[in-house]
Amino acid sequence: MGRENFYYRMGDAVFQTVSVQKNGLAVSSRPRIQFNGDWLPEMGFINSALVQTLPEPDGFVFNLCDENIKYSDLFHCTREKGGTLIRVCLSNDRKAHEVGFVTTGNHILKSGLKMGDTLLAKCEYGCMRVRKISGNVRFAHVARTKNAHTGEPIPLASLRGDWLSNIGFTPDTLVTVETKTGCITFTAHNKAVIYRDIVRSCRQNKMKLIQVSTHTGAPLLKVEGCAHNAGFRIGDMFAAEYDNGLIKLQKFDPQKFGF
Repeated sequence: MGRENFYYRMGDAVFQTVSVQKNGLAVSSRPRIQFNGDWLPEMGFINSALVQTLPEPDGFVFNLCDENIKYSDLFHCTREKGGTLIRVCLSNDRKAHEVGFVTTGNHILKSGLKMGDTLLAKCEYGCMRVRKISGNVRFAHVARTKNAHTGEPIPLASLRGDWLSNIGFTPDTLVTVETKTGCITFTAHNKAVIYRDIVRSCRQNKMKLIQVSTHTGAPLLKVEGCAHNAGFRIGDMFAAEYDNGLIKLQKFDPQKFGF
């Protein structure tokens, strides 16, 4: 399942998802991790800056290096720790005007990562830590919509993509929505279930009943009032943990992902 990359500010830190990719198309291609963004310079990662890449269990740390440090000493120290030295550079896309950096090589595999892994990075000034995301998790932002009666902006939590079909949320599937503080749970019900039984259960347990819709041909799940009742705010980031027939949206908690 392909995943979209997400970017989120929390206090003085920036969180972003990336993935371990192949460097080229050859069978023997080495893994690579790449970061780009117009926010990097404000974190100290300016064009030509030297960055120390060090492996950690299921992840990496990228340290911005002091300009006055002796390169040869840093190089040997970094190699002894299993890392590499790289430089921030301008994007190949002249229209983007962004800086970025990339680390490539088998040292990525030695940290416990593999091709296709999704990673979550936390960047603060001069330092970026990267951690592997374990389990089935996707990140998304709480969008903005309008209250149908008052026209006031309210939060909208939604998920879209063909990956929903793979876990039982195909178009027109009946879905019950349970709302608790900080959490929204979607449960898909197969066609064999009796409609009146689902309605009765929703009333008894104060749940909402919706159907999976479509948008540009892909399955779409969305809830409005539930997002507000769960305490989600417009612009918040949430983590969607999923399994077959079940999705739980929870407010993003950095500690849960190793930060």
